[in-house]
Amino acid sequence: MTRAVETADEGDGRDIPLYLELVNTLLEEIRAGRYATGARLPTEHELCDRFAVSRYTVREALRRLQEMGFVERRQGMGTVLISDQGSGQFVNSISRLDELLQYASSTRLEILSIDRIVLQGDQARRLHCEAGTQWYRISALRRSEVANEPLGYSEIYVDPEFEGVLARVGAERKAVYAMIEQDYGVRIREVQQDIEAAAADLNMASRLSVAADDPLLIIARRYYSEEGRLVEMSLNTHPGGRFRYEMTLQRGNW
Repeated sequence: MTRAVETADEGDGRDIPLYLELVNTLLEEIRAGRYATGARLPTEHELCDRFAVSRYTVREALRRLQEMGFVERRQGMGTVLISDQGSGQFVNSISRLDELLQYASSTRLEILSIDRIVLQGDQARRLHCEAGTQWYRISALRRSEVANEPLGYSEIYVDPEFEGVLARVGAERKAVYAMIEQDYGVRIREVQQDIEAAAADLNMASRLSVAADDPLLIIARRYYSEEGRLVEMSLNTHPGGRFRYEMTLQRGNW
């Protein structure tokens, strides 16, 4: 089942959405032992007053904590802490392009290498890109704040014309396409996405701390400017059971 993700827009220009700030604060308090397992968390009204945020922000934060396996919403009891460790699963919900920004701001990239390469053969075909073209490739592990094991392995390909953003990748919690838009005045018009399942080979199993042949989810994205130019590509490989992807589809005309 798919569903739209309601996020708070408090209009203060933050890179990290308010509901994620609330999630992080509550996680810090859970880890510090402020709430015992089985104890009730503050009510929505109490959290609104304490953090001076809207009810929508609080509800989204509690929903995310529930998805991560920390809390449960119980009839007549409110929000109850069921685990101080969570399930270890990260949920990525996408219905709009700007929600990729939220994903980038709620996780962090651990940069492994940055290389200038020439795409050839299977790699070019997989990315739907012309063979022989040059790109910068950023290899990185993506991590959340609630699990030691990586959420995924990413290869991000950036057009050499935009190499000025490379030093910011990993240092800032911001989507690469948003950095390109900000620094170069490019506007992303379209993102094409492919999703496929695969089994982990020995190399990917080692990177992601899984067993060989474990199931993987691979998400390829290609970012196009208003002029139809391909400015960025990414291959994101996630272990099964550690990552869930949600997408909302809306009918245009009923």
